[in-house]
Amino acid sequence: MIGHRRRITLFRMPMLSVLAGSLLLAGCATSGQGISDDANPDAAEAYTQLGVAYLERDNLPRALNALDRALELDPRHPEALQALALVYQQQGESDLANRYFQQALNAAPSFTRARNNYAAFLYQQAQFSQACEQLEIASQDAQYANRAQLFTNLGQCYLAIDEFDKARERLQRAQNIDPRNPRGYLMLAELEVSQGNYDQAWAPLQNYLQLAGPDPAALELAIDVALARGDDAAAADYQRLLNN
Repeated sequence: MIGHRRRITLFRMPMLSVLAGSLLLAGCATSGQGISDDANPDAAEAYTQLGVAYLERDNLPRALNALDRALELDPRHPEALQALALVYQQQGESDLANRYFQQALNAAPSFTRARNNYAAFLYQQAQFSQACEQLEIASQDAQYANRAQLFTNLGQCYLAIDEFDKARERLQRAQNIDPRNPRGYLMLAELEVSQGNYDQAWAPLQNYLQLAGPDPAALELAIDVALARGDDAAAADYQRLLNN
């Protein structure tokens, strides 16, 4: 019987940073100059881009002002609505964040990035089942650029509610979509260790170490798995790496 050095820590990375992707829009404005509501028919888009740029730089008051102006011009602008939800989320205004996420998705149900960010918000509110539901809907978007990351997050979400079979299936789906995304391999290895499946944990753990390189948490897990499999030589090698 092995006394494991670490227990699985679900959602080690903040969900928002994992799911949001790049908020900065192409050609994003950096100042309020040049935005003319009368002359520019795309003024709402320009104010949205300006607000998103401020959000990227954590200038929340200016982001809020620009996004409010965008929504005055176009109350159903999906990007402005979801960016405003992110502002309120960062400010700790949970009710407002929830309201604007829902408005963004009502305005554009196929807005996958907004749905991902809404799932991140729900997870942070400990509404795990609801977060999984949103990610399941988002996973149907076969054209979404970060789909492997999405399935990894979905696997992580199911881990949070102890749906281990679903978690395993989604993590394996993420690997099929992008075999070079390391995060899912480590999570799958941790899942198998949590279930006592040390042999099944070995391959994804090796893939993680090859792709991401050795880090202390992965090395500690590798030592435990190697010892559980009776591979004392491998455990000693990983212990030397950890010591160094």
